[in-house]
Amino acid sequence: MAITRQRLIDLLAIGRVANLPTVWSNVMAGYLLAWCSLHLGSSPPGSGTSLLDEWGTLFALLGGTTCAYLFGTFLNDWKDVAFDREHRPERAIPSGRWSAGTILIVALLFAVVAFTCFLSLGTAPLLAGSGLLLCVVTYTVIHKATPSAIIPMGLCRALLYVVAFLAATGPDSAAGFLGFVPENPAFTIALMALGIFTYVAGLTLAARFESRPDQLHFPRAFLWLLIFLCLLTHTWWWVGQGPPFPAGWHLAIPVLLCLLPFLIWTVRALFVLKNSIPDFVSRALAGLCLVDLLAYAGISATIRTGWSTLDACPLYLALIPLSCFLLALLLQRLAPAT
Repeated sequence: MAITRQRLIDLLAIGRVANLPTVWSNVMAGYLLAWCSLHLGSSPPGSGTSLLDEWGTLFALLGGTTCAYLFGTFLNDWKDVAFDREHRPERAIPSGRWSAGTILIVALLFAVVAFTCFLSLGTAPLLAGSGLLLCVVTYTVIHKATPSAIIPMGLCRALLYVVAFLAATGPDSAAGFLGFVPENPAFTIALMALGIFTYVAGLTLAARFESRPDQLHFPRAFLWLLIFLCLLTHTWWWVGQGPPFPAGWHLAIPVLLCLLPFLIWTVRALFVLKNSIPDFVSRALAGLCLVDLLAYAGISATIRTGWSTLDACPLYLALIPLSCFLLALLLQRLAPAT
């Protein structure tokens, strides 16, 4: 019984399940952003008239991105087995509790399921999803060899936005939706993808150079710029345009509180960095949900879901990234985030 329990814990650790809520949060942010254009046209993106009609799409989207993430974590442990035998012999494969072959088979099964889910979403999501899987493989191959591995790692997060956004545009292509509103929403999602990419890159570099300060060849302020760039990329699209609040800007005041959790949590995480890099990384990973929360200030102000209960108080949508954030912290108690 004890051995079986340990093997289950091993699977949770290999899958880095504590980070799955951050994947779901990223996906929902990208998906809901597409729906923010609903009130500007005669029909919503996607095949339905309401989010209530889109459960099939959301199920395939969340299933595909979840499996893509698990493909990466299992493949990573399989690839790192030689390193772990020397430096982490207590881990699942070096200890003999799981064989490398079994873990590889599980990883490949996750990849097949992910690809199948992306295929069901249409051509554009399939292409973006295939790019996501390619970035997963690229990161796995090079992450022990070069610091530039932060590029495919950051792209993995950025592509979660893109896949979700494209899935919301319909089963065939995104072309029709790109002209759905005067402001091109593809540009918005591209900037948000840039913001989460730089967040991941900045935090990774901050953790790396905290332990190796002699290798830092540029001002530390540059790292802060990378980390906090998402404050611009995730908010400009609703702040920079005309007030999206029909009754006036005074209604934006409670919505702007979406900014505070990210600021407080990220600053606290940076203070933790000086004392414990692993704690910093765990906090920063959970903070990915709060990066998404920045966009919900605009999403909740502009979206029309077709669900009357939710449209009456769309700020409730902000509970999605907040719930994912709390769930990520809870799951970190069961299995490590890294």
